[in-house]
Amino acid sequence: MNQRAIYTFLSVTALTIISTIFLAACQDSPEVPPIIVTEVFNVAGEELIVTRILEPTPTPTPVPTLVAERDVPVVLDLSLVRDDVPDIDPQKTNDEDGIDLIENLFVGLTRYNHATNQVEPALAREWEVGRNGRTWTFHLRDDIFWVQPSQRVQDGFVISEAVRPVVASDVVFAIQRACARETDTPDAFILFLIEGCEQVHQLGSATPADLANIGVQALNDTTLQIDLNRPAAHFLTITSMWFMRPLPRELLEDEEIGDDWQEVMQNGMPLLTSGPFMALDSGLTTLQRNTLWPIPFQGNVQIVQINYLERDDIALSLWEEKLLDVIDATALDLSDVSISTLDQVLLVGGQTMFYLDFNFQSGVFREPTLRRAFSAAIDREGLVEEVYGGSAVPVRHLIPPGVVGALPVDEIGKGYNPDFARLQMAESGFNSCRLMPEIRFMVSSSDLSLLQAELIRQMWVEELSCTETQIKIEQVPFGTLLANTRPDAGAARADVWELAWASYYPDAHNWAGDLIHCEESENRENRPCSEVDTLIRQASQTVDPAERQAIYRQVETLLFGDEGIAPIAPLYLRADTLLVQNWVTFQPAVFGGEQYDSYTIEVDRKELERSRG
Repeated sequence: MNQRAIYTFLSVTALTIISTIFLAACQDSPEVPPIIVTEVFNVAGEELIVTRILEPTPTPTPVPTLVAERDVPVVLDLSLVRDDVPDIDPQKTNDEDGIDLIENLFVGLTRYNHATNQVEPALAREWEVGRNGRTWTFHLRDDIFWVQPSQRVQDGFVISEAVRPVVASDVVFAIQRACARETDTPDAFILFLIEGCEQVHQLGSATPADLANIGVQALNDTTLQIDLNRPAAHFLTITSMWFMRPLPRELLEDEEIGDDWQEVMQNGMPLLTSGPFMALDSGLTTLQRNTLWPIPFQGNVQIVQINYLERDDIALSLWEEKLLDVIDATALDLSDVSISTLDQVLLVGGQTMFYLDFNFQSGVFREPTLRRAFSAAIDREGLVEEVYGGSAVPVRHLIPPGVVGALPVDEIGKGYNPDFARLQMAESGFNSCRLMPEIRFMVSSSDLSLLQAELIRQMWVEELSCTETQIKIEQVPFGTLLANTRPDAGAARADVWELAWASYYPDAHNWAGDLIHCEESENRENRPCSEVDTLIRQASQTVDPAERQAIYRQVETLLFGDEGIAPIAPLYLRADTLLVQNWVTFQPAVFGGEQYDSYTIEVDRKELERSRG
């Protein structure tokens, strides 16, 4: 085996963490030598030698440890397929791997719970909203610190060194930085809810006086006030997002760094973090529990070993050898893998929904009965299987799982229901599809779009007795599709067209308000305002989570219930494919970063399975 192959493999084992942490721990107990075990694996046709260093059972000591009843840490073994270290600057990155790391290295005002779809306290222990619905006051904890790895090791763990507390002015700095155009924060417009943010973002270069006009201020170290330009209940969800994570101003105002967080690592300066984990090395290969973190973990992971790999197939080989706990297999062809591997596939529905949009000024789809009929005639499961090989999740209402205010995916809406579709057709003004005029069905120019349109057309032929020639599929470039479906596009507008929508933040308002509302969205359907829009606006101003949920249930019923107005026909959510070892339990993040402190590893089972090879 050549030196490059050896180096690549050693980078994907737990050797780094063992040598940096456990050997240091052994120095405290020199009388008990480590146990060195060498194993040989065959991975992707190559014979690979793995050396593992096992820490022996230490002499009992009254000093509290971080590991209950075990002297071996709980390690989560992951991989990232990439050539370089992810960008972990909260205000600058849109790198998914970087967002995963930010979620674990930097505390937010709040944290999104992926299991409950609720926003929970984090740096902010509590908050209240003023009577005007625009002033949010956050009361911060005083026991979360900017930390760095110390030179001390206790019970096999590097002790976190507190530099200073995370304070309200750190959040002020992060928000001002995100609003400033020169920072180039992706999706900075989401923060335009904050007074003055949009105005500052329009400036070529913001002065300190300009930044001070943004509606965020530290009343003291533990009290933060944010003023919005309108009532917005979904702002609470936004506070959990990565680009609102605080940063230490003193590091980014250092003349040598120049507002570049990545330079902190490259220049060998201390990497200050504030989350449940801290980085033990500048290459971001090893994360360890922050020993000063005050909030209880939901899982038991103590060390995260991140293995940087060149290709997805290498990750698959290592996963099959049980050297990795979870991998993203979305880009892999799994047609040739074993049945046991397929049994461990986890399909995670994403936040991009594909749907058909109806023209309310169309001679056909101005009738809600026909919109309901054509939607209910679409076999979504069959469509997903034919177009994406099953790698998508069928949906039948608007707000997807994984966001605040979402309902279960199958709770409201008819989905595929041929009998209901035919009944709605019979109750329409046309009575029969064959009596309807020609239908213009506009899609983008991709091959998948054409395949999907043809499949849907065939479903309409089979379930509604339409004729194929009656439904004209028009393929156009995507830019033309957008232009020709604008509300003011006139005769260029088709009767129905394909589109997709993705979450900008994990809240129902991003769907009901930003996509569907008759005035606050683009309203490509040219839908007149109705009761549903009043409810959407009411939900946007309702802070109580239970009340918001109840309102969105009404919204979804008015849109997609038996008598719903059916402005769109939801089709499916694209999904990611994960391979998960049977000793790992966790709730995948469908938006934002993975939360490693919620992962649980059955250590005994992992060791047993690995010993079997």
